[in-house]
Amino acid sequence: KPSENMHLIVNKKILILTSLLGVVFIISGFVLGYRVFPNLVEKKVWENVILTENTEQWTNFMKIPFPFQIKVCFFNVSNPDQILQGAKPIVKEVGPYVYDLYRWRNDIEWNDDEISFYEYTSLEFNRKASGKLSDNDLVTILNLPLNALIMTVEQMFPDALETVDSVISIMFGEYDGLFITASVRKLLFSGQIICKDGGDADFAAKIICTQFKNKAKLSRPMQIVDQHIDYAYLRYKNHTHLGRFTINTGQKVRENVWNLVKYENKEYISVWNGQKSICNKIHGSIMFPPFLTKNMTFDLFAEDICRHMPLKYNDTDTVKGIQGYRFTVPKNAFNRPTKDSPDYCYCTNRSPDLNGRRSGCLGDGILDMTTCVGAPIILSFPHLLYADPNYRSSVEGLKPSEQLHSTFATVEPISGAPLQMAKRVQFNMFVRPVLDITFLENVSNSLMPVFWIEESVTLSDDKIDLLKNLLLKNLKKLTIVQWVIIGLGMAAVFVSVALILHQL
Repeated sequence: KPSENMHLIVNKKILILTSLLGVVFIISGFVLGYRVFPNLVEKKVWENVILTENTEQWTNFMKIPFPFQIKVCFFNVSNPDQILQGAKPIVKEVGPYVYDLYRWRNDIEWNDDEISFYEYTSLEFNRKASGKLSDNDLVTILNLPLNALIMTVEQMFPDALETVDSVISIMFGEYDGLFITASVRKLLFSGQIICKDGGDADFAAKIICTQFKNKAKLSRPMQIVDQHIDYAYLRYKNHTHLGRFTINTGQKVRENVWNLVKYENKEYISVWNGQKSICNKIHGSIMFPPFLTKNMTFDLFAEDICRHMPLKYNDTDTVKGIQGYRFTVPKNAFNRPTKDSPDYCYCTNRSPDLNGRRSGCLGDGILDMTTCVGAPIILSFPHLLYADPNYRSSVEGLKPSEQLHSTFATVEPISGAPLQMAKRVQFNMFVRPVLDITFLENVSNSLMPVFWIEESVTLSDDKIDLLKNLLLKNLKKLTIVQWVIIGLGMAAVFVSVALILHQL
């Protein structure tokens, strides 16, 4: 029948056109999902990352809208008198004492697509987060400035040690022993008084105090007040700036956003060996860029320890319902480098090791900070995590835990938003016999932990909701649109082909 055949031909043409339209839908869905939508997302994300004045990201950059937290844990010395007779030090962690850390930037100066600024911080004691602990609590710790003075004189002017021993009580007053018992507030902020009245009570003390004051100008914990020195561990973070930073805004080359260009208007610091060495070179970034991959390594500059900290992908983690990449500082970050290693420049040969001898570089897991802070302070991870066992065994009471004591950052990979971060470092000092110093004659060799600090932040709930609503939910919607289009196309093709085959 001609009319029926014609109807079948028309139906077949419609089915073929429908199947072709379905193919177009499928192709369009894949093009949208793997080309158009990603480009739109990429463009929008970069718009919210690149630093431009009079934008929300600029406001957040100028004043971080939520506080970080500083948690301080002291190593309270349980047997100070026995240590003076040669016993192994026994310590017990006390803390954390929690402080809210506020950050803001000021004194902005533009230069093409770079900006320079001072970063300011202030600290407030958080009573609620500190629980039953109070900053009036008394703790007994190593008398760090006194021991630092002795260690420095021993290395540079050993013949003067006997003189130093005779004027210690004049210089340090009531805190003239190897250990100091004082309140947390005094140790961290109000300060331990050294060289009261400039040491005028004794000629030798005055000479040593004058030299000590010259050192104080280079040491952040030290501050010259009238004629004396105030020594406080965290005062330099309270209502003061951390130095002048110069970073790239990403306006010309977006991939360079947040890159650190200079510190204190210099491309190199003068701390480590080799004026133009990689150790002194200012590089890395101050924040994470967007579109992270698992094979990326980041160098974040930590001005308070005068060096960069590498962060490498370790795992995938979830924070408040958002999945992120967890980057950690590698276990070997403070390991003893070989002489042909590019980071051998961290070996300053300034502090003798546990055995009292200098060999260029200290052992695994610790870093000599003498050239950074102007005192023989030894940096490590908390509880000497990852350090040479000989250091840990010189003291009783350390309990290293990778979960509690490693440094990490969990970052949402598309936006580069930090979901949770924690920088954890410990400050130590070697204690060993010094024959001309009365109270050190009988002590055993040890690496004495003083305190450790965690500087951390977890993205606030309102920022988490903002990230979910503006990015993740929209990404989910785009994915749904993509697969709806692909699904409609596949359905059209499947039905059309099935009907055509049925008519054959």
